[in-house]
Amino acid sequence: MKNFNPSQKHLRSQMISLLVLLVTVLTLSPQIAIAHKGHAGPMVTFMKKKAVLKAMLPAEARLVKRKQPLPDTAASWAKKTFAVELETDRHSYYLASDKKSKAVMGAAYIVKVGYRHGDIKLAVGIDDKQHITQVAIMGVSEKYVIDFDGNVGTGLIADYAGLSLQELVAKAESLASSDKATREFAEAVRDAAILLEAFIHHSAKQL
Repeated sequence: MKNFNPSQKHLRSQMISLLVLLVTVLTLSPQIAIAHKGHAGPMVTFMKKKAVLKAMLPAEARLVKRKQPLPDTAASWAKKTFAVELETDRHSYYLASDKKSKAVMGAAYIVKVGYRHGDIKLAVGIDDKQHITQVAIMGVSEKYVIDFDGNVGTGLIADYAGLSLQELVAKAESLASSDKATREFAEAVRDAAILLEAFIHHSAKQL
């Protein structure tokens, strides 16, 4: 049988301890993250989907929900045009078009994004001329309602309505040093609006 000298035994003991510690950390980390997530409380709702879409898109338009990945060419266009990098994952959005001509009249995007240990649910609408129609905070995890009530607002956020996409990008940049709620909301709105325009731009090129 092979004998280990004291230094080898000590090294082996340290390696075993390190391995046990690593396994423990990997096992507990997801549970800790879930626990922190739960501390934010339930989602407090300020606006329902039906009211949001009615506020953002033309009433006379034909509304279709689409779910598709963002093409690489559309993502590249967005980066070149607005200096914004978009995920090419599958996205769900609402497209409004004229019932007769089928011309695009606008689009809306509803998304839930992480905020601290909770979430915010927001919606962004744009028209066919690269302008924001409306922006809304539909809901916020209970613990962080105070963050948005005091800094951004809830429901429809009037500060964004009517901005061009270039103005929206500039607004997000100007708020980079603001409080966390204001800064992260502006960035999420920017990304959502550019995403919608990228889909519209790509669709128009296919016609």
